[in-house]
Amino acid sequence: MSGSGSRIGGFSATLLALCGLLVGVGYLLPSSGTASDGYHAMAAPAAPVRLVVPALKIRAPIEPIQVDHGVLDPPHNPRDVGWWRQSARPGATHGQTVLTGHTVHTGGGVMDHLGRLHKGQLVKVVTRKGTMVYRTTEVVTWTKRELAKRSVELFGQKREDERLVLITCTGWTGKEYTSNVVVFAEPLGVPDARKKPKGS
Repeated sequence: MSGSGSRIGGFSATLLALCGLLVGVGYLLPSSGTASDGYHAMAAPAAPVRLVVPALKIRAPIEPIQVDHGVLDPPHNPRDVGWWRQSARPGATHGQTVLTGHTVHTGGGVMDHLGRLHKGQLVKVVTRKGTMVYRTTEVVTWTKRELAKRSVELFGQKREDERLVLITCTGWTGKEYTSNVVVFAEPLGVPDARKKPKGS
């Protein structure tokens, strides 16, 4: 993703083809699960509209994206975030909410610094039914080949619980991106009105 018109540089053609095969394998159920202290469950799953990552000073609009002819196209604007519309909606009790965004080697990409996120830091996904807060559990960097091998783990929707997955590219060689940064985060819930969550 070297510019606003580029596609997700870290996704190999093989992975993108696999993503296409995963369309339709997921399922969503109304949210009625538990939440952490200081949070409550969202009344029902809702499409994401904004990503907020306080530690990275990210506050970006989210728009739906899809696999088209085997390619997962991110938003044209490098400062916007894409939500794979076949993935779980925030507030679901099953599956994975998959968000992706550009890294631009010259700067200006919404996820340029995603790899700086640390375990325990919060990620917020705003919806029209409330803001879901997630806690980062793991930040990894995988090569294209490693990512392709883990495509079901990253994109499959048959998880017994829900989690957030953030993906962008990294490893700019001067010609291409060789790897991807992947962030996993667990849902805490919607913040209670009278209690400000720690780390927010």
